[in-house]
Amino acid sequence: MAKLVRLGRQITDAILTVLKYVKATTGNEPSQAEVADALKSYFLLNEIGNQIKFQRKKQASQPLPDTPAIDPFWKINLKTGPSKNNLVRAGLFYENMQDALITVKRFVKDSGANEPSEAEIASSLMSSFILSEIKNQIDWQRNGEKNAEKTISITK
Repeated sequence: MAKLVRLGRQITDAILTVLKYVKATTGNEPSQAEVADALKSYFLLNEIGNQIKFQRKKQASQPLPDTPAIDPFWKINLKTGPSKNNLVRAGLFYENMQDALITVKRFVKDSGANEPSEAEIASSLMSSFILSEIKNQIDWQRNGEKNAEKTISITK
């Protein structure tokens, strides 16, 4: 059985934003595993690190608001059946999501910056550029799986 972990409110809100964005743009809500795999990709790690560094420079020149306003109420649509991410909506994540966020922290720290806070990571995940790149990475992962299924072996 998979171990569940509870992450902070800001990270939970950021991941919910990612799920909502990917569903709105692709029509298919990603699973926690898809989001975690996307966050662990080198390209996204690098872009999140750059976004955090940009936010820090911007914050030095002008303070940012604490947290963006996100609708805290659950929305249930019984017509479409249960969501893949009911646990996320309750603030619970599988360990692979926590591992992905630890990977982000470690990557930013190893790139020469101070270790990012939960608020910095959450803010970077909710930036329009990072949301778009996460969606692109998930699309690429999904298409890679479809292409692997279509591959025909020519050896006997």
